[in-house]
Amino acid sequence: MKSFVLIAVLLALGHCQAAEVAEPVAVEGRSISSTIVDLLEVVRVLMETGYGPMPKVAPLEMKHRPFKFSTGEFSASGEINDFVMEGLNGFEVIIMEVDLIRSRVDFELNFGSINITTQYEVDVGSGYRMKRSGGAYMALEDFNLKGRISYSLGVISKQMKIKSFLVNPTVGNVASEIENLSKYRIFNRKLNEVVEEFITLTINDNTDFVSNYLNELVTPLCNDLIGDRSLSDIIGIITGAKN
Repeated sequence: MKSFVLIAVLLALGHCQAAEVAEPVAVEGRSISSTIVDLLEVVRVLMETGYGPMPKVAPLEMKHRPFKFSTGEFSASGEINDFVMEGLNGFEVIIMEVDLIRSRVDFELNFGSINITTQYEVDVGSGYRMKRSGGAYMALEDFNLKGRISYSLGVISKQMKIKSFLVNPTVGNVASEIENLSKYRIFNRKLNEVVEEFITLTINDNTDFVSNYLNELVTPLCNDLIGDRSLSDIIGIITGAKN
């Protein structure tokens, strides 16, 4: 594979010769970065239409879904109806840089607003019973995903493996408008403010936890999808040169 050979030559040559090799590697990295950005634009369209096994997710709609969970003395059960999530396709690519020398991809995506509207019913138990129902709206505004994907290439097989998938999410603002948390309007607004602050702090103050959790979850999934493919195979699939 061209990029792998260039990297090997770069390591073997002296300082001056390495500089001559580094430039075409960097150019190829920029080319792949541009290809990935183009692919994301295709994905944006497919999110709106769906394709094959990939369902339509922009907007993401769900008519009915029951839920139930329990943690210690707190428990809740209920259902959500007419769930709609919008904004998953409203991302802007801030950074997309492929570094072939260090075998990594740095990226940053920004979502202007990911918002949810739904109808809910919930039965809460925590020393007392409380039933609530109504409409709900919630939005993550200025939601940012910044991260790095590190990979390795087999010396002989040239097989590509993901070593780590690290992403740090941050949110600029959370808007919550959940009806009937309290029968008193002023208390309902205060409770929504508690929800907003809780979600903001959970996302912004736990970036290491979220990053490690996603790394453990996503990395093996990516490697299962890659299988025994090489980097050139992956690029070929992206560009349509291979199936």
